[in-house]
Order: sequence, then C-alpha cells, then structure tokens
Amino acid sequence: MERERTIGVAGIGKMGTALVRGLVVAHVVPRADVLVSDLVPERAKDAAERFGVRSVATAQELAAAADILVLAAKPKDMPTLVRSVAGTVRQDALVITLAAGVRTAFVERVLRGRGRVVRIMPNLACAVKEGATAFALGATATTADALVVEEIFGALGRVMKVEEAQLDAVTALSGSGPGFVAALVDAMIDGGVRSGLPRDVALQLALQTVKGTAELLLVDGLEPMDLFAMVATPHGTTEAGWALMRSHRVPEAIRDGVVAAARRAAELADEAARTTQTD
Repeated sequence: MERERTIGVAGIGKMGTALVRGLVVAHVVPRADVLVSDLVPERAKDAAERFGVRSVATAQELAAAADILVLAAKPKDMPTLVRSVAGTVRQDALVITLAAGVRTAFVERVLRGRGRVVRIMPNLACAVKEGATAFALGATATTADALVVEEIFGALGRVMKVEEAQLDAVTALSGSGPGFVAALVDAMIDGGVRSGLPRDVALQLALQTVKGTAELLLVDGLEPMDLFAMVATPHGTTEAGWALMRSHRVPEAIRDGVVAAARRAAELADEAARTTQTD
C-alpha cells in the first residue's frame, strides 16, 4: 500500500482468524498495524498472542483506530456489530464486511455517511495465501478503494470485482467451495483406502492431486474438461471411474449443490433485509 495503514478485524471466528493469519503470513502490513477484537475478549487476546498482532477490548475501540475496518461477523450477528461501531468508525475509513447476505446499503445506512463500504466474500484458504475472494463496491466506495481491496486480498490469493447481486453465487461457489472440495477429497481418500492404500498415503496423494490439478488449470488456462480428455484414454481407468460417477449423477449433484447453496445465500440476504428494514 502507498502508506502504512492500520487494519482492524472485528470478529475472530473461523474467517476472521483465517484473514488475520493470511495478513501476517503475506506481510500485508507490519504485525503492529493489525488490530483484532471480539465479542469474547479472551478470543481476541489469544489470536493476538498467536499471530503477534495487537488486540483491543471492544469493536468500538477497534473502529476508532482502524484505517481499514474489517467486520467479520456471522450474517445473524452483523447488524448488531455494525450498529455497535456506527458512532466510532472513522470518517475516512474503508469498511469491509465479510458476512453473506448483509448488503452494503444497510451498512451505509447505519453508518450514516461514516466510511466507505465494500462487501467481500473470501474463503478460508486466505489463511495460506490461496484464497478466492470476490468483492463489490458500495455506493460511496471508489476505484481507489477497489485497488486497496485488490492489493490486500490479492496478497492472500486471487481476487476479483463483481456486482453485489452476484455475491450470492460467489458465496456458494468459492465461499462454500472449500467445504465441498474437502468432502470430495475425503471420498477420494476412502476410495484409495478401500483399494488397498494406507490412509496416510491415500491422504497425501489425494491432496497433492487436487492441488496439482488446480494449478495445471490455472497456469495453463485449460478448460476443465479439456484436462479431463488429456487424462482419460479410451477404455482406461479414468473412463471407467467416470462412467460409474456419471451413472450415480455425481456431476449433476455437485452442480445442483452449488445452486442450492446460492439459493440459501439469497434466502439469508432476504432474512437479513427483513430484520434490518426498520433501521
């Protein structure tokens, strides 16, 4: 960044912790410029000790000190968190929200002109600099704010700008995606074990296979099914395995699972809108 800025992370749950870890691992800013807070103060203190950053007692204190304020609450808790910091957010702060379904218009309305709002959907892989993050600008956020978000989250993986209406789909694909992929890897490992491999060997082979395949697709710019065609030979092992998966409708189930997750993300957005419409 052009100048050192204090980044405050309010909420040290799974995603907040992953973000703090990523900020430290990627050296986005000096550790002393990362502040954390949590509704449970001991959780913030533990994270501060673990990652060598600073903790403060309350979200209000965090908001008053942060140039870049990251609100990392669950969707049901985000309205309360936004309201709690509304009076202390710095006028020129960049406010980044991480909760699925809580729209920028609500956050802007509660903050009453303080800060500029960006809504993002990262995933847990930000912790190891392999995250997939999409973001949308609020009404008052600027191109310069987009560049800041791209710089921060680009250091933690891949980042792209989308329209806010597309964030429900992002939530389903890359937000829920690590959970889907982990479950699929577990099934691959089980298949390896049933075929005679020790579990530790099956685990390492499956993980490296998933990692290597993703890297091949990214680096070579291949379409996924083009890579499939490179692996599968007529009447070979890949073709035999894929034929059985197709008979069980595995591709359709995965596709429909992502759609179901996107639908649920939209429902969460509607639920959040109903609970905040009186603000």
